[in-house]
Amino acid sequence: MKKAIMLISCFVFLVGLPSCGGGKNTKEKNSGDFSLDEKYDRKGSNTGRAEGVAAIFDNDRALARDRAINDARNKLVEKVLGTTVSGESMVKDYELVKMLIQSRSYGLVKKEKIVSEKSDSDMYRVELEGTVEPAVVEDAIEDALNRYGKPKFMILISETFEGRMNMPGFTETELQMQERMGAVGFQFVDMQIVQDLMKRQYGRMSKAMTGQVTEDVQNMLLNDVGAEVLIIGTAQTQDQSGVLRAYSANMKSKSAIVRLKAVDVYSGRILATTSKDAPGVHIQSDTASKRAIEAVVKKILGGKDESTGQSKPGPFMDEIIKQFVKSATHRQINLFITGLDYNGMKKFREEIENRIRGVQQVLEKGRVGRAARVEVYFAGTTAEFVDELKAKADKLGFEFEIPDTFPNRVTIQAKVLGK
Repeated sequence: MKKAIMLISCFVFLVGLPSCGGGKNTKEKNSGDFSLDEKYDRKGSNTGRAEGVAAIFDNDRALARDRAINDARNKLVEKVLGTTVSGESMVKDYELVKMLIQSRSYGLVKKEKIVSEKSDSDMYRVELEGTVEPAVVEDAIEDALNRYGKPKFMILISETFEGRMNMPGFTETELQMQERMGAVGFQFVDMQIVQDLMKRQYGRMSKAMTGQVTEDVQNMLLNDVGAEVLIIGTAQTQDQSGVLRAYSANMKSKSAIVRLKAVDVYSGRILATTSKDAPGVHIQSDTASKRAIEAVVKKILGGKDESTGQSKPGPFMDEIIKQFVKSATHRQINLFITGLDYNGMKKFREEIENRIRGVQQVLEKGRVGRAARVEVYFAGTTAEFVDELKAKADKLGFEFEIPDTFPNRVTIQAKVLGK
C-alpha cells in the first residue's frame, strides 16, 4: 500500500503524471504482460470482514439491504487501508483517501459473500466477507483524483513590472504560472477571454480580483467560462542593482515579490495563500525582472527535483489540490424547486437524503408558496447528482423535469406521483 500512497502524492501534487503508473500499467514479463489477476496477486490482497448497517426507510427492506452492503464495503476498504499503510505520509493522506473511496465502494471488494444478515423494524445489518486488492484501490483513487484533482483555473494578477502597472489578463507573472502549471496538465481560462472580461465586465472582475465570489461573480466565472479555482494576487519587481556595483557596473539586479490567494469558485472558500520573493540578475533590466518573477513562481509552484528528475510541487499548489479535492467530495449544489407544497417538499428532502447515493446533507434555505431553495451537499459532480435523481425518480415517488443545470445549481420542476 506504500505504492498507493506514493501514487496519491504523485498524482495530487503534480509529480510527473505520465511516470505514475498506479494500478493501470503492467510491467513486461519476458515477452508478454502480466494478466490482471497476476498483477493483483503480485501486489498482494487482504481478506476480511465488516458489518454494514442501514436504516429501513418506508419499509423498503431491499433498499436498506443494498445500503447496508455498501456500508460494509466502505468499512472493509477503510479497514484494509488502515492496517496496510503507516507512517507520516499515512497520517497526511489517509483522510483524503477515505473521502475519495466512500462514494466509490463498487468494484473495490472482490470475491465478496454475505456471511450473515438480519433486520428489525428499523435497521438492516449485513456482515460481509471479501478481498480488497490494493491495485484496484489504486485505480479507484487515481480515477477519483483525475476527476476532482484537476480544476480549471483563472489567474488574475495585478503586476508592477519595471515601474509599469500591468492589469490582469496578460502579465508576466500570469504567463509564468500558466506555463509551469500547464506543463503538468492543468487547464486555464484563455487569456483573451480574461482580457475581454476585464473590458466588458470590469465591475464583476474587480470583485473577483479581491476574492469576492458573490453570486453574479460565481455565475460569470463558473457557469460562463468554467473557472473552478481563482488565483488572485499582486506581483512587484524592484531594482536592487546597488548590491552588484562592486562586482560589475553593467549587471542589473532585481527583486520580485508575489502574493497569492486561491479561492474555490463553487463556495468562495479560501484554499491557500502564499507570499514569496526572489532575486534575478541580467545585463538587461527587463530580463532581470523577468528572471526574478520566474524564481518566485518556481518557489511557489515547485520545480524539478534534482535527485529524482521529477516535478516537485511547492506548498501552495500542494494545499490547493488537497483542499479542492476535499471540497469536491462535499460540494454544495443549489436546487431551485417548484411544484411542491410543504408536505411534498418535506418528502423530497427526506427521500434524497436517504436514497440518493453520495448525498451527505440537505438544507432548505427558504420557500415562497410552491417554490423553494435547497442546498444539497454531495460527494460528486452536479451532473452525477442529476443523473442519480432522474434514474430514481419513480422509486422516490416523484416526477421531475430539469430544464436547467449548471456546475453548481439545478432547476427542478417536481410533482408527487399520484397527485
